[in-house]
Amino acid sequence: MKKGFTGEAYTEGVSEREWAEAAAGSNTILDIIKMLGILAVVTFVSIIFDNLGFTEADIVVTYVLGVLLTAIATPKRIYCFISSVLSVMAFNFFFITPRYTFQAWGTEYPGTFAVMFVVAFVASWLTMQLREQARFAAASSRRTQVLLDCDRLLQVCRTSADIADVMCHQLGKLLGCDTVWFNNNGGSLATPQVLHEKNDPAPISPGASELSIVQWVLSHKGRAGATTDTFSEATSLYIAVCASDTVFGVVGIHIRNRVVSQDERSIILSIIGETALALERDRALAEREAAAVLAKNEQLRANLLRSISHDLRTPLTAISGNADILLSEGPSIDEPSKRKLLSDIYNDAQWLNNLVENLLAATKLENGTVRLNLSCEVVDDVIEEALRHVSRAASLHHIEVVPTDAIILVHVDGHLIVQVIVNLVNNAIAYTPRGSHIVISALRDHDFAHISVSDDGPGIPDIDKERVFDSFYTINHGQADGHRSVGLGLFLCRSIVEAHGGTISISDNNPHGCVVSFTLPIEEVTYNVPE
Repeated sequence: MKKGFTGEAYTEGVSEREWAEAAAGSNTILDIIKMLGILAVVTFVSIIFDNLGFTEADIVVTYVLGVLLTAIATPKRIYCFISSVLSVMAFNFFFITPRYTFQAWGTEYPGTFAVMFVVAFVASWLTMQLREQARFAAASSRRTQVLLDCDRLLQVCRTSADIADVMCHQLGKLLGCDTVWFNNNGGSLATPQVLHEKNDPAPISPGASELSIVQWVLSHKGRAGATTDTFSEATSLYIAVCASDTVFGVVGIHIRNRVVSQDERSIILSIIGETALALERDRALAEREAAAVLAKNEQLRANLLRSISHDLRTPLTAISGNADILLSEGPSIDEPSKRKLLSDIYNDAQWLNNLVENLLAATKLENGTVRLNLSCEVVDDVIEEALRHVSRAASLHHIEVVPTDAIILVHVDGHLIVQVIVNLVNNAIAYTPRGSHIVISALRDHDFAHISVSDDGPGIPDIDKERVFDSFYTINHGQADGHRSVGLGLFLCRSIVEAHGGTISISDNNPHGCVVSFTLPIEEVTYNVPE
């Protein structure tokens, strides 16, 4: 015997243990019947060969074959020895003169008997050795396959829970025992996850004493329990799953009093090692994803600051400049010029106010803090309300609202949908030349209302159609122009529409321009008709 893990005993080879188990569990009477049956068949065949004129050497080979068959059919070597002795006696009784006695007249027969016995016994011994080696190779192949399957399954796991489940399943498959996984929850034990093997007669049920052993293993990053020198009275073997000084949890194997072989120990440690590496990769991947999200947020924040600082400079400069003119030269300015300066100040202040509203709404939607106040709204009323809040520059364009054929009711947050339409109309006003036509239409499409805002301006290039809904993205790629856009309008529209369960898209208008369309869920109204 040798020592394994931290002092547990295991046998030298799997084949010896398996052979011993097979021999201990065999049926002695059945094995004797097999041995005597093979001997009887061989004797009968030998009698036939003798009548056909076969030589004594041929008959000896037939009996050797019988001993080999006995070695294959029975698990213990004692049957090979007895079969060899009985074969020599049967050969002497049936085929040596004087026949049907155990005497031999020829002086050469004692040597023949001895050689026959040795050949038969050695051949049967070698047959059993080959049988054991075949069993060993099969067991070794199976265990290697368990390890390879474990590595393959770990590669496709997506969560740490899946990784732990694969480890427990493969350990149970290897040993035919129950396994249990204790996740490390910040230094304390999480609720154990037990995987039962159908052939295990005593399912795992960690008690208070077992849990204290698991806590010890977790704290010391080691092994304890059954077949070890530490808490050897436990019914299970507990091993910490750790990598890079991080303990991910503890796995328990309900091995009872079973002997753990050297090959099994090696496979167990390999499976746990592979699991630890997979958990380490999963944690590293989660940290990289978190870092990527943080970097993206930092990039968005940088884009926001850059866009705002660049685009706010023009309206703030205009407001402060116009106000300074009114303060310093107010009495000498004629009334039309004064009204023009005040109008410019108002327009710039309104632009800044709309920007702040969009920023606040976008921030709430991103953080998930917006609560939709859903109610039944008439689409025509929502559009009419939105037109009251569009840019004052709308007077420089031709805005047309196509009336609906029937009343369309939608289940929405009216304030947010008004903001969507205002943003779309203001976007069309800002990016189309003076005198352009802007058309707002709505129709019912099955369970959704389909609302669109179209214009006959220059349109949007195909390369930008998908990206215009991204935050802080502008068609001029962030460069300042007279439109002073920070790229939040369409992003906010998409967020609001998707929060209502709808979709938004952009397409080309005919012959030129673009159409922005979005859908909203229809509100069905049930009328109570008095009987």
